[in-house]
Amino acid sequence: LAKAKVGPKTKTLALQLLPKYLGHYPGQADTVLDILIDLFEEGDTYRMKAIESFKHIGSSAPATVVSKLVGVLAQLLLSENEKEVAVVNEALCAALEKDVQATTTAMLELMTAEASVRDKAVAFLSRELCPRADKLLNNSDEAQNAVATQIKKLMGTANAGEYSMCMKILFSLQIFKSGETGANELLNIVMNAIDLTADFDAAGDSVDRVLMMLGSARLMFKHGASPNKIMSFISKKVLPKYDELNATQQTNLLKVVAEISPFLRGHPCREFLTAVYPLMLTLLPEEATAETKISYTAIECVLYAFHQTASRVPGFLHSLCGIKINTGQPENKIDEDHTAKLADLHKRLEVAKKLSNEFVEKLQQVQKKLNETKPDTEEAKKDLSTKKDACNASLRTCRHVSTLAEALKRTPTPTFLADGSARTLSWRDNIKGGGG
Repeated sequence: LAKAKVGPKTKTLALQLLPKYLGHYPGQADTVLDILIDLFEEGDTYRMKAIESFKHIGSSAPATVVSKLVGVLAQLLLSENEKEVAVVNEALCAALEKDVQATTTAMLELMTAEASVRDKAVAFLSRELCPRADKLLNNSDEAQNAVATQIKKLMGTANAGEYSMCMKILFSLQIFKSGETGANELLNIVMNAIDLTADFDAAGDSVDRVLMMLGSARLMFKHGASPNKIMSFISKKVLPKYDELNATQQTNLLKVVAEISPFLRGHPCREFLTAVYPLMLTLLPEEATAETKISYTAIECVLYAFHQTASRVPGFLHSLCGIKINTGQPENKIDEDHTAKLADLHKRLEVAKKLSNEFVEKLQQVQKKLNETKPDTEEAKKDLSTKKDACNASLRTCRHVSTLAEALKRTPTPTFLADGSARTLSWRDNIKGGGG
């Protein structure tokens, strides 16, 4: 160690022997790492040997040294030399196998670094940790808690890719797999990242991130977590600013609403229906003309959510929209006259059904032509496949809209397509039942 950097021969010898015997002297790991870093920085003569030596450090050093090493290796992932990057990746994998807690937390800490390093850290964790997180992390509660704590610090500023990676890691941790309790703990992490106490800024840079986080909560509701706080946030702060969102954001928001609605119960249903019903009326056209524009996906979302939540509080509907279902509860107010509201709803539902059925006929003609098309190149085959998928997706959406509208306008009592009677949302064609 003392003579490692005296001259060319001792430097070469240091690169050969220090990594080889480091396992016998773990107390010297930090010193060895500093020497190897110095030799690496001296230039091309020792650079590659030093990088190869880092792999031995990662597989034998204590946690504090592994954390320091990870910071060095992450910077080297930016190298344009593919061979160097491959060896660095091997060194990081060795460190991950040796001490998953130290390596993962160190990589997560780099997500506060400059964008280039941050992206490399996310890519490594997504590629090397996420597929094996269940195996690598679940042997130690300490490791799971340390990683979860670090992820919590990052969630408030994570972009879409980072958030997705963090959620994959969290979902793999055994400490969050205790049914309803674990689901609620995960949900609390998401809610803290969103900050439900703050106003929703529809013009802000974080809109897409917030919508993504709201959507991810669906998985927690499926495992018993309560959707009440999330849906209250949507009802009070997000839906009122619907018109301020761009078209893509509006669609994403309504998809989130539709997917959460099957899990809602009790008073939150009333709060949600009060917020969403005016929007539902604006989306449902009053009449069918050549100028009528209609968003079938948006209508599918609000009708689906209405069916789900209205079925939970049927007595609330009379004053809201004129649907009279006598439950014997004071909120029924069945002696009040809301026939005009009901007539308006039925008229709009009939228009939506008519337009949907007409569009289905047009789409079937398109589908027939597509099926008759014979592509002659690979590019043409891909293009045809894309068009067929889009056509089929639109068919599912329009048929669902027609079904939902028809069931809701039945008299004297609508048929609510909720829970076991609910159809699959068109964009989740392979997911069955009330989970959306």
